[in-house]
Amino acid sequence: MNKKIRIVHILEGFLGGTSTYISMVLPQLVRQGFDVTLIGSTNRCSPDAAARLSELRKNGVTVHIIPMHREINPLRDIRSFIGIYRLLLKNNFDIIHTHCSKAGALGRVAGFLARKNIRLHTPHCFAFTRCNGRSKKLLYLALEKMLGRLTTKLVAVAQSEEAIAVNSRIIPNNRCAIVTNGLTNGRLPSEKALPAKDPASKASLGIDRNKRVVVTACRLVKYKGIFRFLKAAELSRAPNTIFLTAGDGELKKPAEKFIRERKLENKVMLLGHVSNMDKIYNICDVVALCSDAEAQPYLLLEAMRAKCPIVATAVLGNKELIAHNNTGLLTETKPMSIAEAIDELLADSDKRNRLAENAYTYFHENHTLDKQVSELTNIYKSLL
Repeated sequence: MNKKIRIVHILEGFLGGTSTYISMVLPQLVRQGFDVTLIGSTNRCSPDAAARLSELRKNGVTVHIIPMHREINPLRDIRSFIGIYRLLLKNNFDIIHTHCSKAGALGRVAGFLARKNIRLHTPHCFAFTRCNGRSKKLLYLALEKMLGRLTTKLVAVAQSEEAIAVNSRIIPNNRCAIVTNGLTNGRLPSEKALPAKDPASKASLGIDRNKRVVVTACRLVKYKGIFRFLKAAELSRAPNTIFLTAGDGELKKPAEKFIRERKLENKVMLLGHVSNMDKIYNICDVVALCSDAEAQPYLLLEAMRAKCPIVATAVLGNKELIAHNNTGLLTETKPMSIAEAIDELLADSDKRNRLAENAYTYFHENHTLDKQVSELTNIYKSLL
């Protein structure tokens, strides 16, 4: 008898890169013959979360919504834990795969108590690497060390993430695996390094067709470096250029205030959440990512696939994807350094073409969705 392997993925915040991961990977696992369930929360989610969850259901993924909260709150966390624990008891899951900090804690403890013996975890950037304050970092690290004992295998999305786990003594190397993020191929015409810019897309955003466009896309939270990007826009000397920010979050109002106070209304646009980034990539000349830390950012993979030249801060996650002066430019986290790198690319079309073509080739050799799913399914099957 060919019994389907039953896998449950558990995620707290359905937004950003983790929602992209879930939305792309889980339907592929169903197509590979797995029985797939998602336990998720919509307390923190992107505006298109309902549509994404509906699409998951259409593709054969069973979805259960259990409220979870990002911040530590004993009463709320106990309620979330009980909901997850009851679901795990009712269902004969073979594998539990948790994502990010909160769901990683609740899911692994609930799985251990429910006697589910295979418990995987993917951090998607450890919280202690990007939070402020020494005491908070130490608390989160201590929690990860305790949870590491309940983890059958840590599935990192990048080498740097695995290295942090091993060097911080969260989990030994022999219980780690690396499965890098991937995207569908999205083949583009091979005869051009950079696709022709789409005047209609520019017009729909109220952008003059002759303007060059620099784009970042991220949640508007501190560690994503949104104010670095805004300051870099202010410092940039590139003429006839507009800077676009796609994304939403808690720093939206402070960002709007910054733009008003610095009189950058004609140079910077906050687009809010953008469900279809393709039309943005079709008009951009440079993609910038200004974070403090990353695991393996989908923004850079999408930019590579779309043949957009990249400027990124030389931090964890970014450094693994970008080879400086080969597949993009890496910079210090100083706004002036970011502005200078952007200006350098905008002034040199040959360099933009070369970096974009190299990045496109690198993407197709290393970060396709087929490769990601194949490696993940091999791990699942080997553990059983």
